[in-house]
Amino acid sequence: MINPKVMRELSSCYILARLADDSEPQYIPGLGIERKSVTRSQRNDNDIVFYLQTLNEEPKPIKDIIGKNPKECYVSFDDRNGRYLQTIKYYEQKDKISFLREHLEGKLILIKPKLNHRHDNPNHPFHYNFDIVMVSEDKQESNYYLPIPQVKKGVPAARFEKALLEGAPITLPDYPSLLETPEFILCDGYLYHITDPDSLKGSEVNVTTYYALQPKGIKKLALTDLDDFWGRLRCAYRELGFITDNYSIELRDLFEKRGVSLFQQEQQKKEDNKQKLQLETPISLTEMEFITRLKQLAQEAELVYPEEDLINFHTSLKTGGIAVIGGMSGTGKTRLALLYADALKLKKDENLLYVPISPSYTEPADILGYLNPQLGLFMESETGLTSFLERASQYPDELFMVLFDEMNLGQVEHYFAPFISLLELPKDQRELRIYSQGSICHNKSFAKGCIPVRDNVLFVGTANFDETTKDFSNRMLDRTNVILLEKLTFGEASVPKEENNEATNMTAVVNRRIYNQEWIKINVAMEEHEILLLDRLHDLMREYDAQIGVSFRIYKGIEKYLANIPTDADGNALITRHTALDYQVKQRILTKIRGHREQIQDLIGYCDAENRYHMGYIGRLLTEEGEGEDRFKFSLALLKQKAKELTRNGYAI
Repeated sequence: MINPKVMRELSSCYILARLADDSEPQYIPGLGIERKSVTRSQRNDNDIVFYLQTLNEEPKPIKDIIGKNPKECYVSFDDRNGRYLQTIKYYEQKDKISFLREHLEGKLILIKPKLNHRHDNPNHPFHYNFDIVMVSEDKQESNYYLPIPQVKKGVPAARFEKALLEGAPITLPDYPSLLETPEFILCDGYLYHITDPDSLKGSEVNVTTYYALQPKGIKKLALTDLDDFWGRLRCAYRELGFITDNYSIELRDLFEKRGVSLFQQEQQKKEDNKQKLQLETPISLTEMEFITRLKQLAQEAELVYPEEDLINFHTSLKTGGIAVIGGMSGTGKTRLALLYADALKLKKDENLLYVPISPSYTEPADILGYLNPQLGLFMESETGLTSFLERASQYPDELFMVLFDEMNLGQVEHYFAPFISLLELPKDQRELRIYSQGSICHNKSFAKGCIPVRDNVLFVGTANFDETTKDFSNRMLDRTNVILLEKLTFGEASVPKEENNEATNMTAVVNRRIYNQEWIKINVAMEEHEILLLDRLHDLMREYDAQIGVSFRIYKGIEKYLANIPTDADGNALITRHTALDYQVKQRILTKIRGHREQIQDLIGYCDAENRYHMGYIGRLLTEEGEGEDRFKFSLALLKQKAKELTRNGYAI
């Protein structure tokens, strides 16, 4: 009938519903004392049972295999939706039936179906249960709605279009292929019309992955060309929303008249770029090929990182020369750094140095060494860092990487102090002095007393943030991206990955010229609204702490990051600019906000007794700037996390 795998996948689908119609009692199961949408249960007088009817197409296994009538109700008892009902204080009510009816009546209700086997009726083998996801106002516009899924956030429209045209995998994270082929898809400010249901095919491996089989009929329109699209989108949740059937008719007419064919657009682009491509001289390894190599190495090592995390880490490191990977223990921080070194074709103890940090490291000599004035010998630290940097200075055209593992077990601004200052100097002025000028040293390798540290040396640190570690100083945070890796759910991590069929150059070596010249673009000035946002963030932060804010160093770092988002062969950015700005606000600015409740609660917000987050000044500013929570979802998530720490501990780090 339906196997357990499909049963599990069904529970990840979303269905739009409405409270059942009391005027059609024949479709309401007889589980209550009355055939009404909300009533007492027959099995227990203390239990309340309520029924919903769907407003959009149900998943294919439910309607095609089971043969469910669309009018048949989904049913739930009040002890089955406890999480949602607690949020509306349902269990505190005396008249629960009236309260629940009033709360759900006249509302659009987004649910996840939960099928449970029943043994009392062979003609109806399942109970159609559900979990409530959200409830929103119902303007009674329609009895039928069409879902509009959105491509995974951060994916630029150009990259999505390329995947459609080439038959590469695309991800609709909240729209499993158990549902009907979507007629409309949202991506990065554009709406796409899939005219032929056979144009898209779901993957047999991953239920949220699709392939375009017939892309010629797909058209697009900019959302700015549509009249109040967001205002007509109903019950929007994560990467999914719904429109009425009447609005879908309007959209079909608009696409027929003004829709831009992806296929024709691509043909025109190829024609326009033909001469330009012929004149270009190919480089040894493109940045896109490197990103593909990085993804493939992660897949071969069975490491699970979102593609956006890989792109973010790469962009942070190539534009700053230093990056710190943070997050809870076990999220793969060190593995990511070593994976990146592997992609660069670096070899341990040759051009890759692994330095585990000890809590006893308190000064530069602990990682570099010191000069014994009595013997006239430089006593190098066991880390081997000084010799490694000396070797790097002798091969300025090759790349080298130093990995400081558990970087903040020691006091970073003490033992790492010389490097913090050096990395801000022009590359031809970076001289690391390892002992006082004029001192006598008999070590031939260190006789000069200073080592050039050029831009061919990359510095990567990993960090945990708990009671065993030290805080980064503002001076350190001012100079680096702190990339906080989020742990995927076990469900996400266990989803089988699609095979990577892209041809990947796995042997080409990346040298300094490629990394720091060919992959680096000239800075393009930030847009006016981005500059204004940084000014407003700076003003807010300075009101609460004169020692924090958005410095000119941070401004230039963000500007360089935004100008150097990796692109594919056609020049299309691999992540959207607004996603990149979100990363930078989170990694360069919000990491500096820490302290006691009295200091920062108004800035970051707080969580109430029911663990509901109330935004502070910064959250409200980002929501206003992004016209909603989607544009700055990573930054807002960090603010929420800090608010939870503040509520729980009275202090946030």
